[in-house]
Amino acid sequence: MTDTQLEQKADSMHDLLSDRRIHANMVAVNAMLQADPVLIDVTPALDALPGMTRHTILTSGAPLPWPAYEGGQRRAILGAALFEGLANSVEEADALLHAGDILVRPCHDYGCVGSLTGVTTASLPVLVVEASMSGSRGHCVLYEGSARERLTYGVWNEAVHQQLTWIKDVLGPALSAALRHNGGLHTSPIIRRALGMGDDLHSRNTAATAVFFEQIYESVLEANGFTAATRDVLNFLSQNDLFFLHVAMATGKSIATTASNTPHSSIVTAMALSGKEFAIRTAGTGQRWFRAPIPTLQAKYFDGITAEDTAYMGGESLITETVGLGGLSAAAAFSLQDYSGGSAQNMVETTEAMYGITHTEHPQWKIPYLEFRGVPFGIDAARVVSTAITPRIHMGAALREGGHAGAGLLIAPIEPFREAIAALTVSAA
Repeated sequence: MTDTQLEQKADSMHDLLSDRRIHANMVAVNAMLQADPVLIDVTPALDALPGMTRHTILTSGAPLPWPAYEGGQRRAILGAALFEGLANSVEEADALLHAGDILVRPCHDYGCVGSLTGVTTASLPVLVVEASMSGSRGHCVLYEGSARERLTYGVWNEAVHQQLTWIKDVLGPALSAALRHNGGLHTSPIIRRALGMGDDLHSRNTAATAVFFEQIYESVLEANGFTAATRDVLNFLSQNDLFFLHVAMATGKSIATTASNTPHSSIVTAMALSGKEFAIRTAGTGQRWFRAPIPTLQAKYFDGITAEDTAYMGGESLITETVGLGGLSAAAAFSLQDYSGGSAQNMVETTEAMYGITHTEHPQWKIPYLEFRGVPFGIDAARVVSTAITPRIHMGAALREGGHAGAGLLIAPIEPFREAIAALTVSAA
């Protein structure tokens, strides 16, 4: 072939791949938009998650061998082993994990997402959100409460043990009874209302939790009776503004799963952190992870805390950004400006930039300040690569020794998006 013919053939192949990707992305995003997620139950992870076992501990991020886990994520996994009675000491738990008698697996491989360390065990109750149009499900453990020391923040002590036991024995069953009583709650309308009331559905869930409480409290009473335990459950729901975050996470996972395994699609279906790496999946590359080191979190810390006091512990609340919320909806939540933007104008500019890397706008989730424009929806790895603009992510900060330290803005690294597009190109050629 002549050079001209080779160039024409290359151009023809590029056009073919581009057409395939455009069509595939339409299919993937349409599936996500039609999901209609419903919170149907709260049930132990062993009963809810396909493949889950009593000796499996799920955690955040792309998979790592047990010796690679460190810091708060490692402490949380060891604490989870003790909570489940799989070991009698930290030393015994460590030995069993090294031997493979206790397994550590990624949450996402089990249709689950976890906040920060993401630790999910067999007996811990998980929220079950089902996309009613496809039947795909997303799961997330229940919010532990507002105490700075939590398993999700890398802390294991007696207070954490007692709180998790209450969640397992009281909160989970009470919510399960309420949801079975009322037939479940559609979560998309709650998200729509909350965006209009100043939430981003990641760092701020004040309005969403209030709307959720409004819709669930009567069912909690009717299903469980007005007992001391019921009063404690209602008090917990009414006093923890971030409770709905975990509902939003399970919702995001159920939505994103509808697009998984769409051939040729460059739509992002997961973003996650371990204590070491940022990683993504795309619809066209299935279960494969594309990874990069985690960039610096631009954060505001609580009084007396500095960046030197903090460390990454993982996190999968990024699933909210994956479906257009969180940092992508920054312009809906000006009250977060001190933590996630610096100014209201910066938050508007963040959201406006996200329209350049997404496939469409959500037809129901809208941002009042932007004249009710739909949130940027369907992150397209190909657009990320072509624009060199990466997703902006709202997330919490953790203390190095465990505990909540503050919140901030994470700018995703571009390398995993480039690797994903390269893999899609090779597979399609």
